[in-house]
Amino acid sequence: MKASKKPLHVLLVEDSEEDAELLAAALRKGGFAPDSRRVDDELSLRTALKSRGWDIVICDYVLPLFDAVSAIRVIREGGYDLPILVVSGAVGEEVAVEAMRFGATDYLPKSNLGRLIPAVERELREAATRRDRKLQDAKNLAEYQLAERELKRIKMAIEGASDAIAVMDEAGASVYHNRAFEELLGYSPTQLNEAGGPRALFVQKAVADEALDGIARAGSWTGNASLASRTKGSIQLFVRGNVARDADGKVMATTIVCTDLREQRRAEGKIHEQAALLDHAQDAIIVHDLDGLISYWNESAHRVFGWTVDEAIGQRVCDLLCLECEPFDDAMTELLRDGAWTGELTHRHKDRHEVLVEGRWALVRNDIGDAWSVLSINTDITEKKKLEAQFLRAQRMESIGTLAGGIAHDLNNVLGPIIMAVDLFKMKLTDPRDLELLETVAVSAHRGVDMVKQVLSFARGIDGQRVAIRPAQLLKDISRIVSDTFPKSITTQFSAPGEIWNLLGDQTQLHQVLLNLCVNARDAMPSGGTLRLAASNAQIDSQFAAMHADARPGAYVVLEVADDGLGMEPQVMEKIFEPFFTTKAIGMGTGLGLSTTMAITRSHEGFITVQSAVGKGTKFRVHLPADLDSTETYVGQSPDEFPRGRGECVLVIDDEVSVRSITSQTLEAFGYRVITAVDGAEGIAKYVQSGGDIAAVLTDMMMPVMDGVATIRALSRLNPNVRIIAASGLAAKAAEAEAAGEGVRFFLPKPYTAAALLVALRDLLSADE
Repeated sequence: MKASKKPLHVLLVEDSEEDAELLAAALRKGGFAPDSRRVDDELSLRTALKSRGWDIVICDYVLPLFDAVSAIRVIREGGYDLPILVVSGAVGEEVAVEAMRFGATDYLPKSNLGRLIPAVERELREAATRRDRKLQDAKNLAEYQLAERELKRIKMAIEGASDAIAVMDEAGASVYHNRAFEELLGYSPTQLNEAGGPRALFVQKAVADEALDGIARAGSWTGNASLASRTKGSIQLFVRGNVARDADGKVMATTIVCTDLREQRRAEGKIHEQAALLDHAQDAIIVHDLDGLISYWNESAHRVFGWTVDEAIGQRVCDLLCLECEPFDDAMTELLRDGAWTGELTHRHKDRHEVLVEGRWALVRNDIGDAWSVLSINTDITEKKKLEAQFLRAQRMESIGTLAGGIAHDLNNVLGPIIMAVDLFKMKLTDPRDLELLETVAVSAHRGVDMVKQVLSFARGIDGQRVAIRPAQLLKDISRIVSDTFPKSITTQFSAPGEIWNLLGDQTQLHQVLLNLCVNARDAMPSGGTLRLAASNAQIDSQFAAMHADARPGAYVVLEVADDGLGMEPQVMEKIFEPFFTTKAIGMGTGLGLSTTMAITRSHEGFITVQSAVGKGTKFRVHLPADLDSTETYVGQSPDEFPRGRGECVLVIDDEVSVRSITSQTLEAFGYRVITAVDGAEGIAKYVQSGGDIAAVLTDMMMPVMDGVATIRALSRLNPNVRIIAASGLAAKAAEAEAAGEGVRFFLPKPYTAAALLVALRDLLSADE
């Protein structure tokens, strides 16, 4: 089996193709596989040198257009470190010397090509040796430069160190001190050697012996020592000594590092002082690294989040506090990009409830500007957000209430004629079927009136008679209704201590409040459960009042309705008191129950608190001002007779055609004469035209052109003894107060019944008899 030939890239500077082929043949015969190119002028030589890497150049000494000396010059000036073998037919020692002088590595005559192979092999070995030597030299240089840079960095670090550092040689003589050493102890290496060496620094000889003998014997020593400074006297320092040995264990150098404990203690004192100040801050202050590991946790963080310092240090912020890591990670991304972050995050308290915080984060950097840690200042805004939500709900209620109040006013004017017409038809109809149909109309109309009152409850509050009420009896009545009407799968529990204060309020309205809450509790327990009704006394202080928008300090009676049903999510709780908001299916609720409950409670100068959790039930607590002076309740009575007139003339002033019409028909049916006017201006004109025949005036308070107040004033100037009944369907309590301020003693809230109108008119006309 033949051995494989060695590849050889050879550049032939030769004008004769035949000689070039002879050289290639000789190389092949000598065991090479030449990959050769022939060039015979300077341009082709330069081009060939750039085209690829060559192992050797074989050059003829004399060429027609070129020669060996010129070729060698081109190769060497181009920076090519190639072996150049001159092979020529020219013979003579002078030729060889000249070729070698210009950079040829060897010379042989063409007549003796038997020497070609040994010469080529020798040149290739020497070229390889030169390459290896250059590589090693480059490596040695690189290592030297690296070591030099490393030593420079080490020296810079030592020079910049705050600790005092000294180096002694193997004999114990001081050879190097950094700047901090000379500034602290006042010695240069020469001065310290002259003073007696490192032992002279120690104030106490026993400590010097222990330290220096320990370093020499064990190779290291650590401890506190008093050292004598040339300029500052005795200084308490923390000293560390170490010995460096070579591979044979021989001592090469001893290093002593001294830390000034005074600065450390001052720094520690400052840190403790700052930590104490941070512990008195109201905000939760946390320091953590870029991976979220907590390194500082002040006392307010303990108060806000529940975890102690020992429990929090070393924990990851996301694992300890975050409900979800994504908002925290997004905040960290923004912080690393901008250097600061401000925003709101929902965190978790140790007892699992949610804490909403406003976070202000700052990126802390080290001395060279790299991000190092995060300073996080967190303000608990949970209660603030609740107050804002209450305020926004109040604003929404006010806006919707304004609209609802206007609608209610128009509905009162629509329902009023229907209610009075029913009374008139009952006098004229005798057929049982007609009366039954009429009763249906009456029931529907009164239901419409109730709906209007419910709308006005959350719009501006319902006007009603306020009497002393016993809360326990109120809850007993509701408990009895609930027990009789709710599914048997719902158990009712009732509790009220014997000394519950009384309330001053409208009993019907408060019944409605409790029934609305009970119905909601029933719907929250579709599979059954326990409904708890309770009453208690409570003294509200200024701190509690500040946390609830409608609360005022003072004595309250608390009516509680609680269930163990489905509970509510936070986003649902924010909207439950909004009118028409409901989570029930279409046809199962109007969304007015809780808004009405809130409006009635506010009209009684009270407030409501709610606690709820999904799967754990809901608790409503209605806080109503206590009436500490009252002891009895009052129940009003309604008239059950329709008094008749005696032909008196009544002026009816109202801008609604239907109201004027039915009121006129009702009064005429019961023995009165009637004059009508569409507004106050027309009413005054007709009052003047009557010549004193008008016995009483019924006027609406809300009219165009001239409203009720202006009309009453004008009539009073015409006749100070004029008898007036005022009526209004919007903000009846305020309208009644306005009318009373003008001397009017009788007021009818719209829609009024025929009985209410006739009784008021009878009382007005008989008041001066």
